[in-house]
Amino acid sequence: MDYSYTTYFAEIYDDVMKNVPYKYWFRYLKDLLKYYKLKPNSVLELASGTSNMTLKIINLQSVKRVTALDLSAAMLARAAEKLETELFNSRKFINYSIEENNSTYHLQQNSKNLTVNFKEQNMTDFYFENKFNLIVSFFDSLNYLTDLNQLQSCFESAAASLTENGLFIFDMNSIGRIKTIEEKSFVIEGDSYQCFWEDIVKAKENLWQVKLKICPDNDQLPCFEETHSERGYQIDTIVRLLKKSGFKAVDVYNAFSLASGKNNSDRLYFAASLNEKRLEQNQGQLKKLYYGTKNRIDYFFAILIFKLIVY
Repeated sequence: MDYSYTTYFAEIYDDVMKNVPYKYWFRYLKDLLKYYKLKPNSVLELASGTSNMTLKIINLQSVKRVTALDLSAAMLARAAEKLETELFNSRKFINYSIEENNSTYHLQQNSKNLTVNFKEQNMTDFYFENKFNLIVSFFDSLNYLTDLNQLQSCFESAAASLTENGLFIFDMNSIGRIKTIEEKSFVIEGDSYQCFWEDIVKAKENLWQVKLKICPDNDQLPCFEETHSERGYQIDTIVRLLKKSGFKAVDVYNAFSLASGKNNSDRLYFAASLNEKRLEQNQGQLKKLYYGTKNRIDYFFAILIFKLIVY
């Protein structure tokens, strides 16, 4: 294999991120969908990476079509490998087939037919004629769009690919969190690599950078280096860009609750719709309180477990 940072990082990504609480994020997503009375049959995930969330989304009972979009061919190849492994080891799907391009999978689960497509494309410029009624993005992927024009282009692409009554749900690191991240360095020891991680914060620019140096335990391979950058944005800026891009209604939540999000929240979730009245079609205040409390408790235990594992 012709190794580069991208190809090698795709191989070890899941090990580096093994303590990320994906299952809690998925529970929260499911509760948001229940609250907004949405049973999606088609889902687009932006910046899907190795598809840790995609592989959970395919288990939604109503879903019949899922597209995982990412800029990295290496990440998508790893995602496809994981899907094939799950299909081989699991009895959830009784039959499946792969199209010749090796990026589209047709799965059969009893009476349910499901299509999963891995699409190599930039999340700032995409369009699907066959629209989705749910578009999602996780793990602060949209913070990686460090220019307002990039962010608006992403929102415009999402608006053009979403059905009228569909939802665009995504998370972001708040500007407050970006500014207050502690600058530190540490090493992640893998079975076959060392990952040197350095956090750099440029508070005046609302910028958080992670400088990575990954050294494989292989004398034939060099160390790979790359810097990842995230920018924090005011909530008003995100809402303004969404509405400028065609979205008519936006709700903003403090992550893993249904309390209103603020600029000093840790992580934010946005729910946006092209239909001005769509977000009002929900289960009401009592369910909102229930889902919020349930997810705060869930996430408290997720963080507690994470700290026990790390420390």
